Amino acid sequence: MKPPTHTLDPLARLTRSDRREWRAAAKRAQREHEAEQLATLQGLARSGSKVTGMVTEESSFGFCDPVEMIIEGRRIRAWRVYRPALARLREALTTIAHVPLSSATRYGPYWVLTFRVATEPLVILVDRLTLVPEWGGSPVWAGAPVGPVVGVPV
Repeated sequence: MKPPTHTLDPLARLTRSDRREWRAAAKRAQREHEAEQLATLQGLARSGSKVTGMVTEESSFGFCDPVEMIIEGRRIRAWRVYRPALARLREALTTIAHVPLSSATRYGPYWVLTFRVATEPLVILVDRLTLVPEWGGSPVWAGAPVGPVVGVPV
């Protein structure tokens, strides 16, 4: 039996084995992307990079969603950050102006960011994390794109 062709989902037109291959390729690309992001964060931690700014939006159930941090000029966007841990980081930022990132690791599907504050290490568990701009780009704070966008009709 052929898959239906009237649906808007392009995967619906593929055979079962083709869909399985596409999903495997998508998971592989996601893993590679997350490995690149982790390597970048670990490099920032090794060099003693500091959090110099933070923007949060309040959310329900004890979490802030999303949180943007500026670490050494890079924007890091984190989702589902536990509000009390974030409050400690915010408090540290107001008292000493910058907080060093000491390590970045993974714990299963979660990102673990450890910051060096005066009293003890501050560990923040993050559900999802993205370096902005996503999928490569400039390491500095990037607002609007600079120059033409290739491949997009004007």
